[in-house]
Amino acid sequence: MFCLDTTYFVDLIRNSKMIKPITKKIGNEPLFTTTFNLFEAQIGSYSIKNEELRNKAIDKLNKTFDRIEVLPFLKGDALKAAEIASILRRRGKVVGADVITAAIALNNGCTVVTRNRDHFQWISEETGLEVVFY
Repeated sequence: MFCLDTTYFVDLIRNSKMIKPITKKIGNEPLFTTTFNLFEAQIGSYSIKNEELRNKAIDKLNKTFDRIEVLPFLKGDALKAAEIASILRRRGKVVGADVITAAIALNNGCTVVTRNRDHFQWISEETGLEVVFY
């Protein structure tokens, strides 16, 4: 089970060739994302100034989110995210909202797929979260 981070959707909107190898690698596996990643990705889409490009991006993401399962941010996830954030903060590492994605993935047994090496490497080292970087 793979949980796609916001970076994947940003690259999808940009038609980045960076995601082709990872998409091929995980394409036959169950794919998930989180409500938070959906939120972040759609902020990017809705922020595109050119109306035609904005509408294409929104539509592309909506179709993608319709094909994968979107995991909600639940109480247990909030508690896990707070725990992870506090551990990292005590070590002088701040990763922001990426702890939300990590907590949801951990609580659902998912491997995170991301291009955000720094934040998720730190989280992985502290929690054992499985991460695939591209």
